[in-house]
Amino acid sequence: MTKMGKSVYLLCVLFAFFSFQLRAHDTYFAFAEVEYNDLNGTLEATLTLSTHDLERLFQEKGIINGALSSTPMDSVLVSSISVLVNSSFYFSLPNNQLIHWEIEGIESTLTGTTNIYLSSVVKNVANGFSVRFDIFMDRYPEQQNKMTFIYHENKTTRVFLNSQRTDTFKLNPL
Repeated sequence: MTKMGKSVYLLCVLFAFFSFQLRAHDTYFAFAEVEYNDLNGTLEATLTLSTHDLERLFQEKGIINGALSSTPMDSVLVSSISVLVNSSFYFSLPNNQLIHWEIEGIESTLTGTTNIYLSSVVKNVANGFSVRFDIFMDRYPEQQNKMTFIYHENKTTRVFLNSQRTDTFKLNPL
């Protein structure tokens, strides 16, 4: 074997060794930005998830076979996403009324995230509310979620960890 051949062989062996040490990602995250729209009495949200995590979950359940971006958004897939969102990202008003999210759209980005656009009719959030944001926390103990709530141009951001999956938002009246 030539000196060049040995070098290429060594590089291939090193590459193979290090590639086995790599994971899909070292962090587990989800972000949400939620705003209350006074004009039409709705909560409007963008939920941003790792596409890889979403694909893996739905592949394991047999809902999709390949990449999310190449899977048609049929009623089964949209319904599955709706169930996931409404069971792991929910709001509770002071009267214990749970808010049900309607999916307005789904977009996979080139950066490896999926944005899920949501809305819900809620006539008044002025008395505050509780949020549970534990999407993927049962699958990944390292999961960290962050939510920003916008109300009358005031922003409040909270972090949700496996040890603290819920938080309460008290709103300041104008």
